[in-house]
Amino acid sequence: MPTPASEKQFGNSSEILISKTYLSRAVRPFIEEDLESLLVNCRENNAKVNVTGALLHHNDYFMQLLEGTSVEVEAVYARIAADPRHEVMSILFEDEISARFFPDWSMGYRAANMIPSKALNQVYESAKFDSKRFPINDFLMMFSDDK
Repeated sequence: MPTPASEKQFGNSSEILISKTYLSRAVRPFIEEDLESLLVNCRENNAKVNVTGALLHHNDYFMQLLEGTSVEVEAVYARIAADPRHEVMSILFEDEISARFFPDWSMGYRAANMIPSKALNQVYESAKFDSKRFPINDFLMMFSDDK
């Protein structure tokens, strides 16, 4: 069973919790079966290395938040960046955190049709055009009903 974030020791850099959110574009459209397969693989792989997070998919773009120790998150991100099914466009948010936002999810998922389109479009447009001002709180709020 994964160690809760509150029990992590922060003695060295490999144990510092980080959160990293990125935006990528699929090189071809993902159908529902593709997304389901992706989520199964993400959940299995993330659980093995104690990485948690959340994923949004909208109009061939993915926005994903990863959280865990810096070593674990960077290893997962490197695997994602090498995946030929998408192009990593930009890192939207990356910082140390004192606790996980999604401690119980190896990979949460929110279907775009379950989010008000105005809020979703605002977050994606902000991410695509100005990653330095990414509204991380708006992204997190899209998952607040699932917690």
